[in-house]
Amino acid sequence: MPWTCPSCGGETELGYNICRTCKTPRPETAPYHSAVVRNDSAVVRVEMLVTTTGSLQTHRIDSYLGPVFGESIYGATFFEGLSAGFADMVGGRSNAYESLLHRGRQTALAEMIQQADRLGGNAIVGMRLDYSPFGNSMMMICCSGTAVVVSPKTTISNTEAH
Repeated sequence: MPWTCPSCGGETELGYNICRTCKTPRPETAPYHSAVVRNDSAVVRVEMLVTTTGSLQTHRIDSYLGPVFGESIYGATFFEGLSAGFADMVGGRSNAYESLLHRGRQTALAEMIQQADRLGGNAIVGMRLDYSPFGNSMMMICCSGTAVVVSPKTTISNTEAH
């Protein structure tokens, strides 16, 4: 089922996030992530573009603010370890460890987004996640990227759309 471009009314098939007629980015397709940012006076949820690539097809990078990082170390409880060991013996997935990795990844991403927000950024490019075992039953999750200030492109050139 195609989507209709809000700028020109042209129809483009799903799977393409750039209008084939006018090259305008499809609304609400950017990879936004959110984090809760605490400061002295308030708690605010920050929505930020985060991408593993060094650029954004739908936004222009106006300035580079510097590297940002997020780290988290999560350990499994005795019972989570026991459950994972059982899943390992009989085969299958360990929901306890998967949940642990998910929480750790979200924590590391939120910390990185908070750093970018403090620097004045509204996006992070070149994001990378690394996982490392730490001790007997712990996992260290680190993410890094470059905080940038971006602004939406009004149109996308033909070479960028493909």
